[in-house]
Amino acid sequence: MTDHAQLLLVEDDENLSLLLRRRLERAGYVVRTAGTIAEARAAARVMPWDLVLLDRGLPDGDGFELCRELRAASPHGYIILLTGESSDEAKLDGFRSGADDYVTKPFLHEELFARIRAGIRIVTLQRALLESNRRLEELSLTDGLTALRNRRAFDEELAAAHELARRYDRPLSLAIIDVDHFKGMNDTHGHAAGDAVLRAVAQLIAGSTRATDFVARIGGEEFAVLLPETGLFDAMQFAEKIRASVAAATIRTGEVAHRITVSVGIASEPHTSITNATCLFEAADQALYRAKQNGRNRVELERRRAPRKVAAAARPLQIATS
Repeated sequence: MTDHAQLLLVEDDENLSLLLRRRLERAGYVVRTAGTIAEARAAARVMPWDLVLLDRGLPDGDGFELCRELRAASPHGYIILLTGESSDEAKLDGFRSGADDYVTKPFLHEELFARIRAGIRIVTLQRALLESNRRLEELSLTDGLTALRNRRAFDEELAAAHELARRYDRPLSLAIIDVDHFKGMNDTHGHAAGDAVLRAVAQLIAGSTRATDFVARIGGEEFAVLLPETGLFDAMQFAEKIRASVAAATIRTGEVAHRITVSVGIASEPHTSITNATCLFEAADQALYRAKQNGRNRVELERRRAPRKVAAAARPLQIATS
């Protein structure tokens, strides 16, 4: 547990600092020393410390002040104060400043090292817990089948992207993509084959997007792509690229080769009728419905009246490929 743990030793007594450093390094810690508050600040800026041993009485100020700064900068690090002041009030002040432990001088080295080991254990457990929580949060936003973002993540991103587009008057487009005749394929070939097809379609969609785009699986066989900084014409080109790439692909599940098509609905803002994220989604969803009604394997646009600057491109795009 001590391997590679980063310790910052702030102590102005050079002899004590040298002695502690040597013993700590022999115990397996990585140690950096500082003799003043200024040196400690500089070291903390470049060193991702796990634990700080901090003397209170430093040449350029009170160690409590530095303790508060270190705690604010690293809420999950561990701070042990080293001081000759043993009064209850001094100890309370130390804990109020953000210290986790308080050791009075002179001290037994064995006791100090036991406290350091306990502190590193706590830091290690805290980091493991934070990482576990991060992974759980990531899983809660990820579709387990396709590894794309899920509906919850999409709803959050849609709201944020819409707000950003409205605030700075920037274009934003949304494509909703649905796999054609998916239920029939599931009924004929089974759900395992259906899952394999969805994974393949997800890869085709993700492979056609930019790093700034946001791709999600939002339903059974339905996907969505948010296109920031993308106007109507570019969104149409993107949608046609997706449609064509899926139509051209042969997806194999076992010995069966599947030819899959998708229908795509597009909506874009700025738009006179789109006033919130829900309106944008509904417009794209209605366009998708028309694409399905009009024969599938095609791209359709939302039909509501658009502002003058995009009016020339506001007529529905109808691409018949069959």
